[in-house]
Amino acid sequence: MFVVLRPGVLVRVLAATAFAAVLLFLLLGGLASGPAGTSGTSPPSSAGGGGDPLARTAPAPYVVAGTGKSGLNIRSCAAATCRRVGWVAEGGTFQAECWTHGTPASGDDRWLRGSAAGRTGYAAGHFLRGDGVPECGTSAARRT
Repeated sequence: MFVVLRPGVLVRVLAATAFAAVLLFLLLGGLASGPAGTSGTSPPSSAGGGGDPLARTAPAPYVVAGTGKSGLNIRSCAAATCRRVGWVAEGGTFQAECWTHGTPASGDDRWLRGSAAGRTGYAAGHFLRGDGVPECGTSAARRT
């Protein structure tokens, strides 16, 4: 079955779709951190007081635990269905910059953005032990 749209309606549908795509792109971080946070450079450290409220903080170490010795995948986005970009062994360290909400992993929807062994991406917060990073895109004063 085919649906035929008048040219004016088709243009409005395409414009609305493009607007939604741009809005989603901006909400998900745009090009600021690359497709998987793989810009290859270290994030600038946020010195306290009066700085940019969206500046990144220095990475904090989180230890991988509770994976049943299978280790933890690092993903290109905050979901288990995203492309795997790296891996951290049980007991290994993940250097987290910030956390964000994503698809739940073992009932926890927090994912940490950071790096391990030169790989940058997101790791499920349920399997990481540590503290001290802010929510992604917020002031460093807001901590987990």
